[in-house]
Amino acid sequence: MKFTIHRDPLLDALQRALSVVEKKNTVQILGNVLLSVTENEVSLSATDLEVGIQITIPVKTQETGKVTLSAKQLHDIVKELPSRDLVLSKKENNWVEILSGKSKFNIVSLAADEFPALPAFHEKTYFDARVDSLSEMIDRTEFAVSLDATRYHLNGVFFEALENNLMRMTATDGHRLSFVDAEVFLNAPEIKRGIIIPRKGLSELRKVLNHGQSSVGLSFERGYLFVKLGQSYLFIRLIEGEYPDYKQVVPKNSDKTMTVGREDLLSALRRVSLLANEKSRGVKLSMSNNALVIASSNPDVGDACEELDVQFSGELLEVGFNAKYLLDCLAITRSPEVVFSLKDKLSPGIMRGTDEGRHTYVIMPMRI
Repeated sequence: MKFTIHRDPLLDALQRALSVVEKKNTVQILGNVLLSVTENEVSLSATDLEVGIQITIPVKTQETGKVTLSAKQLHDIVKELPSRDLVLSKKENNWVEILSGKSKFNIVSLAADEFPALPAFHEKTYFDARVDSLSEMIDRTEFAVSLDATRYHLNGVFFEALENNLMRMTATDGHRLSFVDAEVFLNAPEIKRGIIIPRKGLSELRKVLNHGQSSVGLSFERGYLFVKLGQSYLFIRLIEGEYPDYKQVVPKNSDKTMTVGREDLLSALRRVSLLANEKSRGVKLSMSNNALVIASSNPDVGDACEELDVQFSGELLEVGFNAKYLLDCLAITRSPEVVFSLKDKLSPGIMRGTDEGRHTYVIMPMRI
């Protein structure tokens, strides 16, 4: 095996592959990247058996072949090399030589036949999906995915089909719920009961979507999601199990509403939460006629409060929330104003951007 390639596209491919490889390195081969060299191209493959990626880039091939190298080691070497052509060649006893100008590296490889077999990406039926819609859906849900390993079915987002060609993506960790609707597919596939995409797979999908194309191919098959974007392929093993009936959590009769500037609320919450309890991160929102007071208190540190002008009418309403959960939603909201819909201090609140009706964020209250 021997080929010549410019350092920059190789580095870009290695950076994308590196985020997929097995971090714990319990199986040595899963810490490696597979380089498959054919006529005038090389395919880089990496997997942790839950997520896998394959990226094909053009090269000048002198000799075809396959080899696996430590993904981190190869990435670190290529990263430090100057932006110019380099030559990779396989030597005796599975050593691989890397030449770049006057620099030479010899590193040990593992046999290519030990690398796990990846799916036949080219043989799938892909449905065209809008990159902008899919990216926005991930941004509006990924942050709310549960990190509790004991609640495995909540460790991903629920992707389901609605009526009128709409798709919905939902995430919850039991304390907050975020779901968003969008027209993703030109011709929607049949997804009967919805699928649960794990958090790591979702993160890798989001990275793939950053590469400047307007559409991406998605294929759904036997517990996997397959992704095609240009010469890059991704597979994600889906989470098996039933997603909870999240619709029961969404309050139906929240008759009190407050409208407030997003930037004003974001800035005030950041300041006031500095003195909130470090564990609970709790802040109290007190709403009265056209005024909102945000307050925090920590006996070991002190207390803070700030008043904002808002649109609110009615009797005084006080409710406690985790400041981080509010800040997470405000960070991905683009509307200049947000609307809070509330019932009382014990019921969940709903937060939406004023012109983002397809995104709903439900947050559970807390006692303060």
